[in-house]
Amino acid sequence: MRSIWFCLLGVCVVTLWAQEGTSPSLIPYPKAPSYAEMSAWAAHPEVTDGSDVHRPPADRRDAKNEHKYGRLHTQTPTFFIYPTLYFAGGSWNANCFDPQYRQEVDASPIGNQAAVFNGIGPVWSPHYRQMMYRGYYPESEQEYQDALVAYDTAFADIKKAFAIFLKENPEGRFILAGHSQGTDHAKRLLMEAILPNKDLRKRMLLAYLVGNTVTAEDMGDFPLCADPSQVDCWVGWRSYGKDFYPNKYGADYLVVNPITWTDSADRSKRRKHQGALYSNGKVLLRHGLTARIDQGTLRIERLRGPLGWFFRWEDYHRADYNLFWFNIRENVYHRVRLAEESENDEKGA
Repeated sequence: MRSIWFCLLGVCVVTLWAQEGTSPSLIPYPKAPSYAEMSAWAAHPEVTDGSDVHRPPADRRDAKNEHKYGRLHTQTPTFFIYPTLYFAGGSWNANCFDPQYRQEVDASPIGNQAAVFNGIGPVWSPHYRQMMYRGYYPESEQEYQDALVAYDTAFADIKKAFAIFLKENPEGRFILAGHSQGTDHAKRLLMEAILPNKDLRKRMLLAYLVGNTVTAEDMGDFPLCADPSQVDCWVGWRSYGKDFYPNKYGADYLVVNPITWTDSADRSKRRKHQGALYSNGKVLLRHGLTARIDQGTLRIERLRGPLGWFFRWEDYHRADYNLFWFNIRENVYHRVRLAEESENDEKGA
């Protein structure tokens, strides 16, 4: 039963180590993707992929958004960096041309996470030679050093892909989003490439740094979004059960509540939860839970039964996006629409 739970929301957990007691190798490196070619992209405006899926519940949400906030007049692209899906193998870095790996990327993070942004514009998501999950838990000093190299290899791919994204989108606003290892790379991209560049910082509407630790020191003077209408800021959360705490928690780690879209510690109202996205594309647990911020984590509480009892986990990491999919979709639309109105007012002034 436990193994079934891990796959319910479209992000499956698999066996971590390929061979007990052996370490992966750095050499030979898997083939590097060339982002001038469509084959290097998990999601791209010119390719049909999981990020293009418009499910009926999402379409209904979009119609409500347009009625409530007004029609969007621009397309805002999202650069999305997917989470770790490479758990076992002989190399520290994933072979991003492996068909099974690609199928898992498209079905899970692209179809169930990145697609939340397709209501405001096209999604761009690069395939990259991501670091094996084991790199987060090295078993020796040599493994630690190898993991650093593997991580740098993965980030080098992301940085090259982002350069192509900017070349193809030379003007206008954009969104940066990631999950888990993807958020690790998104943080580094922010710190090294975006925030030091005045033009890019001004163009980036929002950053979604979900499913990983983020501190105020990490972001410098780039602020956490403290209210649901703020832009030019970042949001992020790490979802856990009522009484479970990860290794890293405390006041140094910043999060927002993706139901209230504030950093208040007040528990959200269950009626404000718009529902989770199930792996078959249907809405699950509408008005089904509450969430509150506690010591740098997001606590998932008061799940409505009887279906909600089935989803009472200690760690909701795999469902960080899915649990709040429809709240995310409405809020990002709202923020983009407000940004449009603000920019139009500035031009008319």
